[in-house]
Amino acid sequence: MIARRKMRYLMVEASRSLAINDPRNTDMLKGQLLSFMGELPYFKANPQVASQLSGRVFIMSVNRGSERGVVLALAFIKNIGGTKVGFYTIRTSGTIRSLNDAFGELYGACANR
Repeated sequence: MIARRKMRYLMVEASRSLAINDPRNTDMLKGQLLSFMGELPYFKANPQVASQLSGRVFIMSVNRGSERGVVLALAFIKNIGGTKVGFYTIRTSGTIRSLNDAFGELYGACANR
């Protein structure tokens, strides 16, 4: 029997526009998460950038049960690539679809913020 991996998805907003799809920015974000979380919790969480919804909003996937540690570590990150930036989590969900729907409801009129 093959068990499916359970994931949680975090909708995260940055304080300024950030091209999180750029591999350099993604690597810097992962490095900052690693430094705040530590190696074992980071390995268990396995944070990955799933998609970027706008210039400031993106979705991260993490293993279920470790989302609180990732949210806390994101709150402590203040610098990505020499640019001052802050991150805060808008919503946590079990599916990307529900986060896309929530993004449409929250940022529908102002999607290019």
